[in-house]
Amino acid sequence: MEFVYWFLWFVIYSFVGWAYESALVSIREWRPVNRGFLNGPVCPIYGFGAVAVLFALDGRIHNVALLFLAAAVLTCTLEYITAVLMEKLFHAKWWDYSNLRFNIKGRVSLAGALVFGLLCVLLIEFIHPFVRSLTYRVPDGALIGVSAAIFAVLALDTLFTVRHILMLNGRLDEIQKAINGFVAQQARRAEELRSVLMERFEHSEFYNEHIQALLQRNHFQSHRLMRAFPKLRFVRNEDAFTKLKETIKRVKEKMD
Repeated sequence: MEFVYWFLWFVIYSFVGWAYESALVSIREWRPVNRGFLNGPVCPIYGFGAVAVLFALDGRIHNVALLFLAAAVLTCTLEYITAVLMEKLFHAKWWDYSNLRFNIKGRVSLAGALVFGLLCVLLIEFIHPFVRSLTYRVPDGALIGVSAAIFAVLALDTLFTVRHILMLNGRLDEIQKAINGFVAQQARRAEELRSVLMERFEHSEFYNEHIQALLQRNHFQSHRLMRAFPKLRFVRNEDAFTKLKETIKRVKEKMD
């Protein structure tokens, strides 16, 4: 029976987390938002976080400050691991705290740690004793029946959600390949056009006497640098350097 209680607490706090997240985002965006990963009104990461905190810390740490610190570290660790796993599994970033100060790769933040630490202190000191007393009053048969029904619904919801995301990834892969092919094709055309334009530069009004004089200046020293450093590149002025090398090459050919 103990496992059934833990599962029910997981569901309760998953729902509470969903309500908290959805309300927060809905208020911020001025429209109703279902913040859950699943279709149903649950955020499993909150359920796992609450259960982990209760299992690891409830009744073991009696100093409120230490409880706050331990809970903040534990919940942020869980959030970071969850973020990494979901990114690896679904090839997507589900939340990003990069806009907040003191974040770690956008997966966790100091602000989140402070909020979670405070919520966990409230959970252990006030909320869970009340929830636990209520669930202990439910008859065993009803508790098992309700838990089994909820488990079945959650399992189906998880199956459908994960299946949809994996299929979505497959469709996105095909779309991205088509986009990459188009971009690569246009890049090749752009490079070809660039080569043509570079060849026409010397027949344009931009190839004036001043530019010609700059290209003819200090050939010996420039040629020495090019021979000393064959892979020399001027990142900011690559085209100009290419044109200078062409000019020096023509001059050397005439001299030979």
